Amino acid sequence: MKKFLMTLLLMLPVSAYALSVGVEHDVNVSAGGATIGVSQDGNEITVGTGGLTFSNSDTVDFGVAYSTSLLGGLEAGLSYDYTSESDHVVGVDTSVALLGINFDTAFDWNINDADFGAEIGTGYEVFGVDGSVTSNWDVDDFSYEGMDVTAGYTWNVTDSFSVRPNLTVPFDEDFGRGELTAGVSISLSFGATSTE
Repeated sequence: MKKFLMTLLLMLPVSAYALSVGVEHDVNVSAGGATIGVSQDGNEITVGTGGLTFSNSDTVDFGVAYSTSLLGGLEAGLSYDYTSESDHVVGVDTSVALLGINFDTAFDWNINDADFGAEIGTGYEVFGVDGSVTSNWDVDDFSYEGMDVTAGYTWNVTDSFSVRPNLTVPFDEDFGRGELTAGVSISLSFGATSTE
């Protein structure tokens, strides 16, 4: 019996590997109103300043987006992507944050395929802990395509350096769980400091 229990005990770490977990990290560096970001999620690179952002990834050959603040904490944005499949995709998104709770919507139109998609999400942030749920919809067929559940914790190491371990769990339209994605987001900012 001892040998059997010892074998089970030794197999416990191996069984943890049966849970498929992908690893995707990202780094954002900002200085003087400009931001550069690199993410392993689709090998995305972004460069932005003043609300205008340019991007490139495995699926987007060229992307440009503009976002601005509107009344009462409401933010809105427009985007255009030229994809790696030579499609033109135009998007509109909005978000509002109230008392630590975020509400987000995004709508995109693939002009080539005449395909419309939408995302609706909500999230929270309290004492550095954050979480969100985003549902994905096919507007043409008015069908649910799945959702992503994300959780993380932001550790502000200094005023200009933060580290955020995070985990994302995707679910398909039948609520079957997909591959978990874990990562660390690093944010670093440089700026002028007051000498007073």
